[in-house]
Amino acid sequence: MQPQFSLFDLLILIGIIQGVITSILLLSTKKNKNSNKFLAFALLSFCFLSTKPLLHTLNLWNTSFFRFFPNGVELALSPLIYFYIKSLISPEFRFKNKNWIHFIPFTLAQTYAFVVYFYALLSPDFYEKDLIALNFKFNYIKQLEEYLLLAFLPFYLFYGYKELTDYKKWLCNTTSDNTYPNFKWLQNIYSLSILVGVFLLTNHTLDIFFNLKNKTIIHYNLLTLFIAFIIYYLGLKGYLQPNYTFSRHEITSQNKSVIPLSNIKLEETIDHLQKAMLKDKIYLNPKLNIYELSKLLGISQKSISLAINQHYKMNFRDFINDYRINEVKSKLNDSNYKKMSILGIALECGFNSEASFYRIFKKNTGISPKEFIELKNDTKL
Repeated sequence: MQPQFSLFDLLILIGIIQGVITSILLLSTKKNKNSNKFLAFALLSFCFLSTKPLLHTLNLWNTSFFRFFPNGVELALSPLIYFYIKSLISPEFRFKNKNWIHFIPFTLAQTYAFVVYFYALLSPDFYEKDLIALNFKFNYIKQLEEYLLLAFLPFYLFYGYKELTDYKKWLCNTTSDNTYPNFKWLQNIYSLSILVGVFLLTNHTLDIFFNLKNKTIIHYNLLTLFIAFIIYYLGLKGYLQPNYTFSRHEITSQNKSVIPLSNIKLEETIDHLQKAMLKDKIYLNPKLNIYELSKLLGISQKSISLAINQHYKMNFRDFINDYRINEVKSKLNDSNYKKMSILGIALECGFNSEASFYRIFKKNTGISPKEFIELKNDTKL
């Protein structure tokens, strides 16, 4: 039987080639070396998975070398994506020996796959090869691996999402430095991972209740095409990320217990905060964080954070940015700053990122800085 190279095979092959090239680039780049290695190995795992349908559509499965080829690396994907996210949002993270426990299921499954493959490789007869695999319960174990993937995926999604939300809470409650990344694009990884889980669950449900696997493999081909898209998206997005060198340990951690401040303590803290903002204008410092503010006021970080949360109903970052936006609006209304650019004014008012300034300004006012100026001019007329 002659293999037929279809459009489907071409798309999958392009995805595999792109994934391999991107993995090499990720491993060789000096940016985010700690996190990129996890993404590179995740992409290579996706590439290995994508070879499964090619073995059948290109008739390679019916060759002695590729029969029972050990390319089932599904169980490595979830922990690799999890550690990519963890190391990206915490550049100081280092993979330790205890972390290898996450890869025990993958190691056992892959060791088993290699044993079956090499035993089958010793026999030139295809009937004997299939009999060897049958004695090793190959199909049963492979099915079990897919079920384990479905079981592990929600677990790693939950803890990865927790890592991301904890980072965002830390970001909002400790620093006003707008150059810190918010990693909003990482939410797309969760969406893609959830879709993979839905694909797998749907496919297994159709196979169990409607025996669809024995009638068509189109549902698995669609999953493979989706994986090809994931390879392209993750590879490109990961490689284009800037180098992240921040440290979350630069700012001391706070006590996690939340006890509301007394009215007297709250008033005292608010008075000190307002003086620091209105008189000293400490918000003009683009690197200002809650640790520095605590040292300046002689008030604990916990008290400052609670006061801002209780009185202003906002987090530390929003609180500081609110003063900065008001300062920007004041200068935009001041004829003495007419010749200064909007960005120049923003930088003078404590912002150190153009993109974040425009985003925060629109969030606070509902309009862009340019629209604010036009509205001011129209009002004068």
